[in-house]
Amino acid sequence: KQWYQRRVAITAGVGGKVCRMWEVNPDVLHATAALGGSGLEPFYQLLEGGKEGPLAKEMEEYFYYSQMRSQSVATTKHRKVGQHVALEEVPNIMRALGFYPTELQVQDMINEVKFSQYVDTGKTVSEIDLETLIKLYCNHRPVFGLPLYQVYDAFSTLAGADSDGRIDRGLLLSLLQNKGEHISEPELAEYLASLLELHGSATNKEDKMAVVVASEAGTTLERVLPEIIDADMFTGHVLGFMPAAIAE
Repeated sequence: KQWYQRRVAITAGVGGKVCRMWEVNPDVLHATAALGGSGLEPFYQLLEGGKEGPLAKEMEEYFYYSQMRSQSVATTKHRKVGQHVALEEVPNIMRALGFYPTELQVQDMINEVKFSQYVDTGKTVSEIDLETLIKLYCNHRPVFGLPLYQVYDAFSTLAGADSDGRIDRGLLLSLLQNKGEHISEPELAEYLASLLELHGSATNKEDKMAVVVASEAGTTLERVLPEIIDADMFTGHVLGFMPAAIAE
């Protein structure tokens, strides 16, 4: 957290409980900001490959695909392509780009855009354009991503010291549903069905959601997961990471 007044900046650390007072030179800060460029230039520099790189192109593709998805992918009707997508599509685009925000982070991002014009207009925003999406991604994505060793460490912690990193299926499902952010059994079954590609030929969201109904959720989870699960099985079979990525 930072607080500025004149040429002094006060920073407060969250974990260390330490406050520091710094002398700053605003002219240098302004010059540095100017060197970064204007508009989207500074944000494109934060993307791998820059403006013409694969990540920027991928973001643009997902942005326009989200417009098609909201109008049903399987339809033969004429689609309307515009400059905005619904705010509800933001989590899907972020996850497609490899950033998996928690539900709290999702709400923070949506509220940031939703109330961005409220002070000036008194109205909320329900759509987002590509430029704002790029800024949102750069500002909220984790700097270093999620290293796979953290997945292995999490399994070791959940399974206990004497279990060789293996955990009972029932215990894992219970922890996923009841610890941290709440998730229901049907929702968990739906997500696992998507990860494991159990939807068959379903092409739109409505068809996919119809595959896993509440009464069959428990049976679905037992069918797709073995009784004992370890980190290798979870990262490779469920999350779909390639062996080379797991080795890293």
